[in-house]
Amino acid sequence: METRVVYLDIGKITINTEPLPKLGPNEVLVKTHQASVCGSERYFYRGITVRPQDKARSTKDDHKYPLGPLGHEGGGIIVEIGPGAKEYVGGGKISEGDKVGIIAEPTYTDYWVFTPDCVQPIPEGIPFEVGCLYEPLGCAAWAGLHTGVRPGDWVAVNGVGFAGNILMQGARKLGASLIIAIDVVDTKLDLAKKMGADITINARVEDVVERVNAITDREGVDVAIESAGGEGIGIVQSLGEVKHNGIIALYGDNYAPVRDFSFHRFHEDGLSIRNLNPAHHTKLFMIDAFKQGFRAVKRAVYDVETVLENSRKYRLEDLPDVFEKESSNLEGQESMKTMIYP
Repeated sequence: METRVVYLDIGKITINTEPLPKLGPNEVLVKTHQASVCGSERYFYRGITVRPQDKARSTKDDHKYPLGPLGHEGGGIIVEIGPGAKEYVGGGKISEGDKVGIIAEPTYTDYWVFTPDCVQPIPEGIPFEVGCLYEPLGCAAWAGLHTGVRPGDWVAVNGVGFAGNILMQGARKLGASLIIAIDVVDTKLDLAKKMGADITINARVEDVVERVNAITDREGVDVAIESAGGEGIGIVQSLGEVKHNGIIALYGDNYAPVRDFSFHRFHEDGLSIRNLNPAHHTKLFMIDAFKQGFRAVKRAVYDVETVLENSRKYRLEDLPDVFEKESSNLEGQESMKTMIYP
């Protein structure tokens, strides 16, 4: 049996047809239903990645090109089970026909073989399309509960794409009295306004830090959320926005060294830093965090449907064109979450 897989090089996406790995005794075969594009992949496509001297201690931190088989967001249906694959990590019997979220690579495929710790059952009552966002939505929904926002806080969200929008919604539910949404795409700012932002700032046309200081009478926000990632722009903005003794909540993964960056305020202003991404802890921590996140999704803490209504859908064979289009016009990258179907 063969399956399509995807590899990424700088400025290039390649789709290959390769033999499917043989199903082992403690593995499951998943037919992919839906995958989605992570913002990190767009950065890698543009050549923005981690220098060798900055490599993390994680054994998975290998950013050598070409990258692949690619895709770490997706979900599907279990179509075959090895004799030793009995239960999901975290509980529940594995059965053929189960709809699962995938928390491992690759997801840009027709079929793939996974061990049980790489898939999780989509909770009952969650639409399949939403459940196939298991990794990105699980991360963002959990993060939205742990930003440190308290009732009455002023909050700035730097980057209101898919994750930033979910984080913004979480800040509102936690009691923020003022939310400032920051991005470079007008349609994402318009959606953020519709979904709870009090003020929006387009970073292409305004000095973000000066505007935030003016809004807060130079006091700064209580919590500055960084959800842009990439080259550290959101970190610099967050540092300029946050108040004395405030919180910088880091969600995005920043690969390139941050230029003209001083740690003085971290010390002198007694700033608190929160790491909001649960996917880079232990596997057990990650699975538990995703369960917490989807509990909030199931109980309607987050409006995911409106986010998906502002997303684009493509076929797997369209991926080369999708990456070229979305990476060549970042200011016009309007899709909140780009979904890919086999």
